[in-house]
Amino acid sequence: MADTGAPTANKRRALTGAVLLDLAVSPLFAWDVFTDSLGTDLGASDALLAGVFSVGLAAFMLGVLIGGRAADTFSPRRLALLALAGTVLGLLGSAVASSVVVLFLTFGVLVGGSTGLGYAAAVRVAGTVASGRGLALGLVVSAYAAGTAVLAPLASLLLAALGRSWTFVVLAGALGVLLAVAATLVPGAAPTSRRPGDSSVRPTRLSGPVIALWLAFGLGSAPALAAFAQAGSLAGDMAVVTLAVVLLNIGNFAGRLIAGPLSDRIGRRAALHANSALLVLACTPLALGASGPLALAALLLLGTQYGALSTLTPAATSDVVPPERFGTTYGLVFTSWGVAGLLAPVAAATLATAIGYGAVYSAFLVVAALSWASVGTYARLAASHE
Repeated sequence: MADTGAPTANKRRALTGAVLLDLAVSPLFAWDVFTDSLGTDLGASDALLAGVFSVGLAAFMLGVLIGGRAADTFSPRRLALLALAGTVLGLLGSAVASSVVVLFLTFGVLVGGSTGLGYAAAVRVAGTVASGRGLALGLVVSAYAAGTAVLAPLASLLLAALGRSWTFVVLAGALGVLLAVAATLVPGAAPTSRRPGDSSVRPTRLSGPVIALWLAFGLGSAPALAAFAQAGSLAGDMAVVTLAVVLLNIGNFAGRLIAGPLSDRIGRRAALHANSALLVLACTPLALGASGPLALAALLLLGTQYGALSTLTPAATSDVVPPERFGTTYGLVFTSWGVAGLLAPVAAATLATAIGYGAVYSAFLVVAALSWASVGTYARLAASHE
């Protein structure tokens, strides 16, 4: 939301709506909760069901890319209503799906794409406030992580009590209501700086700082995205896989919430450098083959680094682009996360069978160094733009 002197109450209302919007568009990362039930119902293999999640990730990335551009032109309320329709239809379709092919369309394409659209709309509201941008983004993107943390155990309980079909129906109803409330709170007017048909705004260009951020975000996300997929193996004991996943998610939530307001105080560039140092620190024990409590501590740090980067990247983007181009530009930057999410887990698992996870995370230390170099490039170019 571009700041045009609106009363503080209106800004708080819009930010509350954005937080609720991101809270409600988080079912994608609860997918693993549904796989056992779906595998039994549909006779589908784990590999085939994993493909649904991969399609969902790709659709989510495209949803953010398209939604970011749309958010620069259309009202957040309109986009929230589109996210509502797609998410509810996708979940209801998943409730009655009779084959994995249908799930690819309903959960993968519809839920993935619609939630990406909603995520982009929420981030645009927070990323274009005039002051306290880091805090606003921290609240909004941490709501996405919190939504998954709440949704996963809730869905597990519903599956045990109601079965697959009714679980998806209940979730469709609950998330539909939450999205409807969010839609009433976010602004109903198109951004004043760029309304439909406005040809006065220059097209988005990939400037040097934006390209550096694209690299920093993708490279800096890769180690954690791989860890989310192989947490038990990294902890050194599959018996503690649940604890490993919990620690990753606690770190993810805490990093998202803390990094934004911290960057408002110490500066975005300093916060990005600190995040890069944290990534190196987190990867080092894993590269040395640590297990047990030390590996679990490293996973907590890795989750924190990833969560913080998820907040710092849109905040850093907003520092180098005008508000009327923020949504479009962030959508482009976000594609690096999509690339990392599709490649890093598969590459890490494939290489680990041949060289072990210690060697994989030694390679990730090189990736971390490249990410830090990209942060340094962003910092220099952003300083020259001031």
